[in-house]
This record gives sequence, structure tokens and C-alpha cells, in this order.
Amino acid sequence: MISYLYRAFLDKSPWIQKHHIYKALNDEDPDVRTAAIQHPNATKEHIDKALNDEDYGVRRNAINHPSASKENIDKALNDGNSSVRTAAIQHPNATKEHIDKALNDEDYGVRRNAINHPSASKENIDKALNDKDWGVRATAIRHPNASKEHIDKALNDRNSDVRANAKYRLKNIDYKE
Repeated sequence: MISYLYRAFLDKSPWIQKHHIYKALNDEDPDVRTAAIQHPNATKEHIDKALNDEDYGVRRNAINHPSASKENIDKALNDGNSSVRTAAIQHPNATKEHIDKALNDEDYGVRRNAINHPSASKENIDKALNDKDWGVRATAIRHPNASKEHIDKALNDRNSDVRANAKYRLKNIDYKE
């Protein structure tokens, strides 16, 4: 790729067109593909293509794009790399269904990020409070949507950090009624 075009990607030039992004997504250099998928003019189709890239960094940057759709998030939640799945569940467009799926992930980091999502529901918090990882349970009890019922359950958790978080929330009446 011509270096001035690569520089235009890095500078987020408004002159970059769709065909420039497609061309860059086929470049052999993953840095070029990453710069291309981070461009504001990247479309859902560009993101779809980048989510199939061999380089997990390109895939992670693709799912971080503000234009990533719910379908893109679905795809990224099935990625073999946990950092791509984590980026997917942190996306603002992630839904309750995405959170449900991510709460079943084998990687505790993905599950922790899932329950930390602002859209996590009461049902998501219920599920997370039964997770085998204490960090997922502690994150769940710190969620703004955690209720008094959640806090009461966490007060009896086997892990002292989870119990301490619940006591703090209870003491400060920092929970949903």
C-alpha cells in the first residue's frame, strides 16, 4: 500500500472512500488492515470482512468500531480469541441476549465484562451471582442494577470479597429497590 494512503488511514482522513478501505483490508500488513478498519468510514460490510481476518488484533479492532452491528457482535462472540469476545461484549450495541451468551463463556474475563455491561438485567445479575468465579460474582454485586435481593444473596457468598462488596452496597443503600 502507498504510504500516504496508510498515513491517511492513521489520520482518519475524511477523503478515504469505501474502496480504499476494501483495498487496505486485503493488504498483507496487519497494521494497515487495523488502520483501515478503525477508519470512521468503515461500513458493516468492512467490519464483516475484518471479523474474518487471520490476525486477532484486526478482528478486535473491527468489533470496537462504533458502526459494529448486533450481527457483528454475534459473530465476534464466537471468535476463538477471548480478547475479541471481550471487546464484543463491551460494545455499546451489545444486547441482553449478547450478555446472556457471554455469561456462558469459558473465559472468566469475558463473563466479568459481560456482567459489567450497562445493559445487564436483573436476570443477568441472578445468573452471574451463581458463577464459579468469585470475580464475576463480585462484579455482579457492584452492578448499578443489582437489587436488595441480589445483595442479600451475596452477603452469604463463600468469598469474602463478594460479601464485602455486598456489605458496602447495603450500608450505603446503593442498590435498586
